[in-house]
Amino acid sequence: MFSLLCHSAVGVRAASEFVPNSEQRELAIEKILTWDALAKAHNAKPGEQDVGFEFRFQNKTTGEIRIKRADSSCGCTVARLPKLPWVITAGQKGGIPVTMDIRGKTGVITKAITIVTDKGIIPLKARVAIGNTSKPLTKRSKEERAANLRAAALNRQAIFQGKCADCHVKPTIGKQGKQLYATACGICHEAKNRAPFVPDLRPLANGKDKQYWQEWTAQSKPNTLMPAFAKEHGGSLDERQIKTLVAYLVRIFPRELKTRRAIIQSNKPALK
Repeated sequence: MFSLLCHSAVGVRAASEFVPNSEQRELAIEKILTWDALAKAHNAKPGEQDVGFEFRFQNKTTGEIRIKRADSSCGCTVARLPKLPWVITAGQKGGIPVTMDIRGKTGVITKAITIVTDKGIIPLKARVAIGNTSKPLTKRSKEERAANLRAAALNRQAIFQGKCADCHVKPTIGKQGKQLYATACGICHEAKNRAPFVPDLRPLANGKDKQYWQEWTAQSKPNTLMPAFAKEHGGSLDERQIKTLVAYLVRIFPRELKTRRAIIQSNKPALK
């Protein structure tokens, strides 16, 4: 196992750097599979909204390697895999396309993609440098945030109205599943400055079924400021969007938490 997870000397140097997205490199970095790069970077062009990456690989071992799934650190970044498990036979080449949604973002954005295989975890990174040509989401002052909370206390559907729609409605348009979670849920539940009464959803995910998430997202949670996201209740999401969001929360969300814990555990120094 150790020989599969460690890099060659050349691979360590190459894996630590971000390769330009447009640059073609040989498959030389060993990380379970052999990759062209484990980290890629892109300079966004004016008006660019979705950035595509492809991480190319080859199975240079003598046996099969099964890719079970791909998790990412944010719903704005999605890896497209074929039917799972994806069996990579000895000598087989392939590629994992990754798309990052950069709408409303500026600065340098780095996202992690974790490829989970039967031989271990493969960490990939995608980075995009975005200029000021992309209009960022409006930043609110502390006073404005306090005023918004007071408005939500009177009417929790207020986040879908007026200026609040810039952050809570527009980014969700056309989104589904994981990307929808990032724009509709993560904006509050994973925000750095989230209010004390807004819970971190990941510790709550285990054991929750479809009905639980359906009621929370579509109809709101009683006795809280959680709004109803279904359009029929004054929210911003249609029936199809809610269906894909619930499917993500039930099937994938708990797995991502498990993967994060495994990565943290693997990064801890071994006891002597």
